[in-house]
Amino acid sequence: MANAHADAYKKILGVELASCLDVIPARAQDFQRRHGVKRVASDLDELLEKSDAVSVVTPDRFHAEISIKALKAGKHLLCEKPLSSTLADAQRVAKEARKASGKGVRHLINFTYRRSSAVEKAMALVREGVLGDLRHVHGFYLQTWLSAPVWGHWSKEAWLWRLQGAAGSGGVLADIGCHILDLATAVSGDVKRIRCDLRTFPKITEEGQTVTRWKGKALNASDTAVIELELQSGAIGFFHATRWATGHKNHLKLEVHGTKGALMVDLDKSYEVLNTCLGKDASSLTWRSQRLRPAPNLYQRFIRSIRLGMQAEPSILRGAQVQAYLDACERSSRSGKWEKVADKNLRKPS
Repeated sequence: MANAHADAYKKILGVELASCLDVIPARAQDFQRRHGVKRVASDLDELLEKSDAVSVVTPDRFHAEISIKALKAGKHLLCEKPLSSTLADAQRVAKEARKASGKGVRHLINFTYRRSSAVEKAMALVREGVLGDLRHVHGFYLQTWLSAPVWGHWSKEAWLWRLQGAAGSGGVLADIGCHILDLATAVSGDVKRIRCDLRTFPKITEEGQTVTRWKGKALNASDTAVIELELQSGAIGFFHATRWATGHKNHLKLEVHGTKGALMVDLDKSYEVLNTCLGKDASSLTWRSQRLRPAPNLYQRFIRSIRLGMQAEPSILRGAQVQAYLDACERSSRSGKWEKVADKNLRKPS
């Protein structure tokens, strides 16, 4: 993802890659050469000193401390999702983001699929009441990289940490579950309570053996999540995310059903096509497709928000709210019961 950030920034006129930092200096030097970064920082203080804005693209458990330090230093912040590995840390970052906002600092959480104009239109239709009262929401985020090496085998360094709790991974829930939770609730509204089942299946080596440990470390981060939601509106939702979806490289889909109509977004097919079944079409079960203009990506929104001095969405506060959803999922997976969402102080417009 650091490469994705750098590639995106290089396409924006007037943006300079001033500095980079990695715990492995040689890796930072390779990154510098690849992307034409001016310097490799010796530590975080030097990186902040040489930069106006910062992208935090570390493993999840390191997001909070780096983000807080950047915000305190008055640096604009784009943090990778999820915001942190715990709700307590997310609340700390959100508190600092509120303070920094009052000093003109802009901040975003990198929920990349918000770049979909179809999702933006879906949010507007629900907000305007076009679908009537919401009744049911469902969707999925399906990947196959544990059942087919479409991005390389899971045992490679780039992927292995995502399977290990000891390496700071929040599993499939934090990695891709956060995306479907963000999109579903951005469109449909806040969550009241959650029930969640998290599973971790044995992995398959390149030789065809099944293992639950690799090189002495447990492969214990979740790889499958099934999530039920009760929204504040009373509507219910059902979602699942997995890395075992053979035949689906990276497939995210959302449907929302109300008393007056329904909508569907399938990002595997298009980020700009919104499918709707509204008004009289509901009686004939007729779905219509609308192609929209592309929306700016999150990197473009971030830079634009800095230049215009206006806070864009999804902000760090939104990242903390989604962290509250992840927290409720984790608690429910342990208790086996519905768990209330602890986000009362985090609710903000999406």
